[in-house]
Amino acid sequence: MKKLEKFIIPESEDKSRLDRCLRRNLGEINQSLLEKSLRNKYILINGKKAKASDKIEKDQVITYDASLFLKRKKVFSTISKNKMCFYLDLYKKILIKENINWIILNKPNQIAVQGGTGQNKNIDELLRSISNDNQYKLVHRLDKDTSGILVIAKNLKMAKSFQDYFKNKRIIKLYLAIISPPPLKNKKYITSNIEKSHFSNVRKMITSDFKGKFAKTYMKTLVKNSKYALALLYPITGRTHQLRVHMNYVGCSIIGDKKYKLNENYVDNENFLKLHSYVIKFPNEDFIKAPLPEHFINFMKENKLDIDLEKIEKDFEKEFKYE
Repeated sequence: MKKLEKFIIPESEDKSRLDRCLRRNLGEINQSLLEKSLRNKYILINGKKAKASDKIEKDQVITYDASLFLKRKKVFSTISKNKMCFYLDLYKKILIKENINWIILNKPNQIAVQGGTGQNKNIDELLRSISNDNQYKLVHRLDKDTSGILVIAKNLKMAKSFQDYFKNKRIIKLYLAIISPPPLKNKKYITSNIEKSHFSNVRKMITSDFKGKFAKTYMKTLVKNSKYALALLYPITGRTHQLRVHMNYVGCSIIGDKKYKLNENYVDNENFLKLHSYVIKFPNEDFIKAPLPEHFINFMKENKLDIDLEKIEKDFEKEFKYE
């Protein structure tokens, strides 16, 4: 005899897809098993048959077979006191701005957004360290090697709003990158298709003439010399590793990029990727800036990439608008 349990839809899940709500609240479940269980009425909404894509409403009652989720429920590992102290201290240092609905952090290089094999420290654990109810949600990603702006929603409703912003191109994200060699043109749109490489064991993307997804990047050179350039990059689309792939595609690789191209004609003891998520703009907010990391500033000074960024920032509102 199956053990049936009930789950009442909270307000935070109002208008969510049924399958996503189940995974967030009851635990992981294979999609094919989920759909089979729905067809066989092992999962019901208000006692009626439902589909995985159905939009649910607050106060509805989900009746489900508890054994479907038992083995796959997400279990968080305990964060040690030392690591907790590290995260709380880091949070104070990298917090840029927050309100009741969201947090904006200045993520350092070499800290992954999500945990996983070989990821000793990550933003997911940091969020668990500062949140008592684990409701904070990442609304986008940054590569481990990339520094800069990272947005976290404090509740599911705000997370959904950010999903809509991204979907409807209501987010403007601007990056700074040090590239080599300098581009011939000071302004350029870079377009290609980007797909996952089938010839690499690591997660690597490549450009393609026919396959993959369309990608478009705006590049503007801010200052340059004979070897390097400081470029402002605007990813108009949001493909995996788009900026790194596109810079390599046009022959102006980002300094410190070991995955796509290692520039061997420079000296940098720290060897960090010189790609920084610098500015973000979303509805009802002005442009928000993440200060450059020290290694980035030092490289600019050492290689005489002199520029007054504050003057450039004043032109953002005129130049960059929603698509």
